[in-house]
Amino acid sequence: MNFNVAIMKKESRCFFLPFLLVAFLVVSCRGAGEQPRRSTDEPATLYIAAAANLSYVMPRLVEAFREEVSEYGMLDIRLTRASSGSLTAQIRNSAPFDLFLAANTFYPQLLYNESLTVGPPLVYARGVPIMVYQSGVDGQKGVECLTDASVEKIAIAQPELAPYGEAAVEILSRAGVLQQVESKFVYGTSVTQTFQHVITAADAGFIAASLLYGDGGRELEKAGLEWIGFPPEAYNPAVLCQAMVLLDSSNSAAAAFFRFMQGERAGEILEKNGYRVE
Repeated sequence: MNFNVAIMKKESRCFFLPFLLVAFLVVSCRGAGEQPRRSTDEPATLYIAAAANLSYVMPRLVEAFREEVSEYGMLDIRLTRASSGSLTAQIRNSAPFDLFLAANTFYPQLLYNESLTVGPPLVYARGVPIMVYQSGVDGQKGVECLTDASVEKIAIAQPELAPYGEAAVEILSRAGVLQQVESKFVYGTSVTQTFQHVITAADAGFIAASLLYGDGGRELEKAGLEWIGFPPEAYNPAVLCQAMVLLDSSNSAAAAFFRFMQGERAGEILEKNGYRVE
């Protein structure tokens, strides 16, 4: 064998072996340092868009969901509360919500018609409207008391955005006093903002019965406010059929919460917090 050729082969082997060793170490270290990726079936966060009237009951529902579906006990659940109309606009503009709990069926149906949901809307509860008023107002007269000169401001949610505002207008219309009192309206962008108007500035207002519970009920009591309810014939109950839609088929937690909302425990919580469940 040619002496020079033998030397070249030996030098090539000497160069190649250290290269292999370095490559092996790099690959080994990289593999040891990487964490396993989360499966797409195990979402890190659940984003829920909830109508404003659900503000005080949602924490209870979330807590019960964590207890009942233990695999999601540590899941990061983020809530966005606003009027159903506002949330619908956000969803149509690609807001990354996984589930939408609305205050009526109109907005979820609208999204379904536009192919923005996973399946049709499902009713999970029926909302209940009430009228709250300051102690100086003779609320036992019913909505007719709102025609009194002493009542200067009446808080309602914007009917085009919030179903409870729509229900309030219908109650006043059926009672035959709408034209007499609509000049007194002070509008809130949601039923919770309307609630704050009643607490701080208005003489009376229309809100959801669910806001009588939790912190809302304590605020009303502290402010010395009273309230009356309305029979179903005073308005169209279909206006406040609260429906939900699934928005992301790939989020297993959203599907689980959607099923939970159809269950007995969610129904009990809703009934105890001012809703009707059938």
